Amino acid sequence: MAAILAACAVPVPIPAPQGADESRSLSRVGRFALRIEEAGGKQNAVQGSFAWRDDGSRLALDLVSPLGATLARVEAVPGEALLRESSGKETRAADPDELVAVVLGSDIPVSGLRDWLRGRLAARPPAEVVERDEQGRPLVFDQAGWRVTARQYDALGPTRLQMARNEGGQDVDLRLVINP
Repeated sequence: MAAILAACAVPVPIPAPQGADESRSLSRVGRFALRIEEAGGKQNAVQGSFAWRDDGSRLALDLVSPLGATLARVEAVPGEALLRESSGKETRAADPDELVAVVLGSDIPVSGLRDWLRGRLAARPPAEVVERDEQGRPLVFDQAGWRVTARQYDALGPTRLQMARNEGGQDVDLRLVINP
């Protein structure tokens, strides 16, 4: 799994482009853990730190291993997503969701993350909210085939986010912990 993700970046906040709409911008830095278990019991796992910068039209996601080695740099604009590997290899797709599916062989809802990191449901597909907190924010919900658990909200959104899915005999678990 780590070999698939090997690329070039560091997890530091990326400045918003000049003229970006700050009300649509979101920058989050933290830690991630991704585990994929196949039907036969084979497991792949990767963990490290991340930096997410989204200005509403441009997305940049940097992933770094616990030891500081660069894992991946993903950049996306409308109509294109790009992964740059440290070897110089580039992988392109029409959008971040397609790019992740090509690279990992498993769907991870990057488009949904844009909303979930803000503590809100994505516009599509419809979601089923299982639990809300006293402020009405979603704590547990099902959307796009994922069970999402959002906890410990700050002013920007949840600081703990877990996404789990079982599809085609494959269990996928992605956990994010946002730095304060």
